[in-house]
Amino acid sequence: MNLRVNWFLFLPALLLTILGTVILSSVSPKSFPQQFFNLGLALLTYLLFSQIDLRVLRSLSGIFYLLSIILLVITFVFGFVSHGAVRWINLGFFTIQPSEVVKPLSILFFASVVSWPKGDKKYLYSVLALIPAIALVLLQPDLGSSLVVFTGFIGVILLAGIPIRYLLGAAIIFMLTTPLIWQILAGYQQDRLLSYLKPASDPLGSGYNSIQSMIAIGSGQFLGRGLGQGTQSQLLFLPERHTDFIFAALSEELGFVGSGLLLLAFAIMLSKIVLSVRDSTDVFTKALLGGIFLSIFSQAAINIGMNLGIMPVTGIPLPFVSSGGSSLISMSAMIGMATLAIHSLKGGRNSGIL
Repeated sequence: MNLRVNWFLFLPALLLTILGTVILSSVSPKSFPQQFFNLGLALLTYLLFSQIDLRVLRSLSGIFYLLSIILLVITFVFGFVSHGAVRWINLGFFTIQPSEVVKPLSILFFASVVSWPKGDKKYLYSVLALIPAIALVLLQPDLGSSLVVFTGFIGVILLAGIPIRYLLGAAIIFMLTTPLIWQILAGYQQDRLLSYLKPASDPLGSGYNSIQSMIAIGSGQFLGRGLGQGTQSQLLFLPERHTDFIFAALSEELGFVGSGLLLLAFAIMLSKIVLSVRDSTDVFTKALLGGIFLSIFSQAAINIGMNLGIMPVTGIPLPFVSSGGSSLISMSAMIGMATLAIHSLKGGRNSGIL
């Protein structure tokens, strides 16, 4: 069996995980050993999704998506509360976050639905399928993950060629319901959005995270302070330095050189997906790659943006870099599916495991 590996996807992902692991060893030594276990699971996930026959994966998309929805429901029964949210299930040896599982599997299923030869009704079916995932994730509550699931869906339908009139209608509905959406948001979520506009108005409260993050990034300068030498991260001024604000920790200790390498890795990975979409004529493959691109791009952009203080704090991890097995496995599944999709565009034989 010849392994399918796209080096323009695999090597950037590997570089990102190395950067993340190095920073974790400095700012969060306790999570460092667990991350090696997570890396093993992520590699197995990548191999599974990159080597399976694309037709088999597509045929299983509905089952996978249904299982991910069931997992979200189970979270409310067996999940535990942390930071005021029910997002995780403790399996003993591993803590799973079902909202991360939904991200790649929803893209796979939506791409399958919009490639059905059923006229414009397929877009209605895809919207109906989206609703339970978004609703269940919001109920946890997890606004950040719900946004990522939604952006993945947008990437799918855009590349599937959805008529512009549907997009305009959806935009109008969104604008009309914005006041209602604001009322539904939890108090701390509203505070985060308001503090984003002016973090200095509450430097010790809702604006604290953004201010400390910007201080950390600025103090890193070109070469960084060095591993273990960051003041904001090592003296615990920087919150969630191993997850949400790992970009700030990396920038402080490795400087512009480290953050530049990180941005270059994302640029290479995402550019490869974009170029592959351009060469595709198959609706399913284009939609799948479109969803994967927008999902990874949105997570990276939002996370880095909130570290720089130009985006609201939403609790979205930095793909491949932040601590957390569920996120790493989710991203590995996406890169595996992208590898498989790109391989199919080249007319490669189905030499995978299934």
